[in-house]
Amino acid sequence: ADTMNFWIEREPSALRKTLERVNLLFVNDGEARQLAGEHNIVKAARAIRAMGPRRLVIKRGEYGALLFDEEHVFSCPAFPLQDVFDPTGAGDAFAGGFLGYLAHAAQLEHASLRQAMVVGSVMASFTVEQFSVERLRALTHREINERAASFKRLTHFEDLGEAALAR
Repeated sequence: ADTMNFWIEREPSALRKTLERVNLLFVNDGEARQLAGEHNIVKAARAIRAMGPRRLVIKRGEYGALLFDEEHVFSCPAFPLQDVFDPTGAGDAFAGGFLGYLAHAAQLEHASLRQAMVVGSVMASFTVEQFSVERLRALTHREINERAASFKRLTHFEDLGEAALAR
């Protein structure tokens, strides 16, 4: 499910009833704080998950997104771009990429959810490059795969090793 401040403000009891049945919820960071009544995003996530959703994705715009589930928190950055033409729809493109990947993977394991976060971030990064859905209309599988490979290079690092931690 995805919610917005309208439902949080105007129909809180109906929203709470719905959240009891939700497996995965998408909200932006402002909505998470508003829904939970908590400023701290980690505390807000805990409060929202206590309302019912087993998994929660908090979209944080240019700062990426956070995935919370029973045992894990996963932070996925936004793909850094030099030029952002129009951020409208990036959150929806993120959710679409995320859910599209899960439909393809056909499983809800934590590893698949992490990969879905990356695909969501990749798709959102394309969306902001042009107005409306224009960039998505021209997008190719090759471009998606190339950006995903760039994303992997961007976020990968080697183990620090014991020597680095002993200092």
